Amino acid sequence: MSEPERITIQHILVSFTETPAAADRSKEQAQALADVLYQRAKGGEDFSALVREFSDDPVREDDPNPGVYKLINHGVEGMDFGQVISELNGRAAEREAELTKAIEEGEMSLEHAQGLMQTFVEGLQEEANAKQASTPHPRAAMVPAFGDVGFSLAENEIGMAEYDEEKSPFGWHVIKRLA
Repeated sequence: MSEPERITIQHILVSFTETPAAADRSKEQAQALADVLYQRAKGGEDFSALVREFSDDPVREDDPNPGVYKLINHGVEGMDFGQVISELNGRAAEREAELTKAIEEGEMSLEHAQGLMQTFVEGLQEEANAKQASTPHPRAAMVPAFGDVGFSLAENEIGMAEYDEEKSPFGWHVIKRLA
């Protein structure tokens, strides 16, 4: 059976002190927690609730679908999220130049411009969050085990990417394929 071109997955990252995510637990504690979460997820517990409570991947409180990633497989064309960030950074630089010019021409105070820029940047951050949730990540941009497990699952199936220094250096990933 060939792998799909695109998938949507949800995951729980279980990390430990020696990983880049640097959670406050030992490697042994992380493995034990990952095993328990895997069994709870396979047992039908609310996966989003497990993500919110246990994932060491940052989760926004207002995110209705925490830990969700859309992935595109090797060789499939799609927008790279880096392109999205570059575009948003370009818009921020343009706005900053406009505000700097207005300050230099005496049209507004520095404090007023700073407030406007902060509001503008907050709007861009919200836009980036929304686009990140909807923009597929290239499989090659993720740690290998994350994509390997995600693309091997059937819809609604639960899997686990085991910790590996090379293939899963952030820790264990309990993964549910959504689509």
